[in-house]
Amino acid sequence: MERGIGSGEFTDCDVAAVSTLVLALCDDLGIRLMLDDPRVDLGTARSTIRQVIAPTLGIGPVFPET
Repeated sequence: MERGIGSGEFTDCDVAAVSTLVLALCDDLGIRLMLDDPRVDLGTARSTIRQVIAPTLGIGPVFPET
């Protein structure tokens, strides 16, 4: 994340706070994926995480296709 800020790809932010938020989201959604929660699939998890952090990082809310 710090390299992204340095290169201008991301907006300057509190890296520690955003990292903690991302880890919390990944932990929660990851557990739901492992438990086969029918309301959460990988696409939903990615989209949720991206939508939450996008405004802070200054990136688009849609997860890029790979």
